[in-house]
Amino acid sequence: FDHFHKGHESFLRFILSLSNKIILGLTTEEYIRNKKLSNSIESYSKRKKSIEEFFRKENALYRLEIEPIDNLFIPKKWESLRIDAIVVSNDTQKGAEIINRERKKRGLSQLKVIVAPIIFADSNSELSSFRIRNGEINREGKLYVKDLWFKKDLKLPQDLRKELQKPFGQLFPSIKSIPRIKSDLVITVGDITTKIFNENSLGHKLSVVDFKVGRKKKFSNISELGFLGTEKIVTAHNPAGNITSDLFNKILKIFKSEIKDRAILLIEGEEDLAVLPLILFVPLGATIYYGQPQKGIVEVYVSEEAKKRAYNLTSKLKTV
Repeated sequence: FDHFHKGHESFLRFILSLSNKIILGLTTEEYIRNKKLSNSIESYSKRKKSIEEFFRKENALYRLEIEPIDNLFIPKKWESLRIDAIVVSNDTQKGAEIINRERKKRGLSQLKVIVAPIIFADSNSELSSFRIRNGEINREGKLYVKDLWFKKDLKLPQDLRKELQKPFGQLFPSIKSIPRIKSDLVITVGDITTKIFNENSLGHKLSVVDFKVGRKKKFSNISELGFLGTEKIVTAHNPAGNITSDLFNKILKIFKSEIKDRAILLIEGEEDLAVLPLILFVPLGATIYYGQPQKGIVEVYVSEEAKKRAYNLTSKLKTV
């Protein structure tokens, strides 16, 4: 029940339609610490609160009992209760089968296994907390990157320029004033910002550069920016004031490879709007740094709110 979403609501309404009393096992933080992107999984207390708020709205809180679970099996304190069935999602059905095998070994009754209907996201694939944490979809199952953007270029209209000049996150006057780098995935956008991060060995995974500063060419190769030359380089065509389909496709290519080693996205043109598609692609909890001319460095901690803002702005760009 991480990042409580539309699929969770449907799952719980399905259970309410079947039962008089629901006993719900909620995984502890210890149990889920090895899951993918576990650093962005909400705390036990936050997940519990979301569930309780849902049942309160459904006027069914009195029918619910929540128990922390730190393994696959039903807590022993529940074994004396008259449990008629266990309701699971499609991807947790195997867990129910394991529970029944263990119960059989111990001479306990077999539970009827009921599989709840699947709720699909926009992409016609299952809506899941992992996909939300991975930055692919929002809690309604809506994709952050439209299919159209992989096929058509986008151009910045004049009336949006002022909006995009506002920092997307917290502005720091210099690298020294940033308290700490607080993410496993750090991305830099812009040549000067990237050069500063390289000089300070700050462990960023991906850099977006165009060899320009203030729209004028300043660098001619990656070594001038402090790179070792062992980094994976992906090139994308992207004129100033645009987000091209090529840029969307190249960012997708990089993230499909899961960035095991450091990568450079080299822009033929300008990277002035590259922050927007990056926010839309990266997992929750990633951090993007980019330069604000004459002001300092902007730190964008990628949250659901940041993705929503980036999506709304990108949707206002003109298709060309």
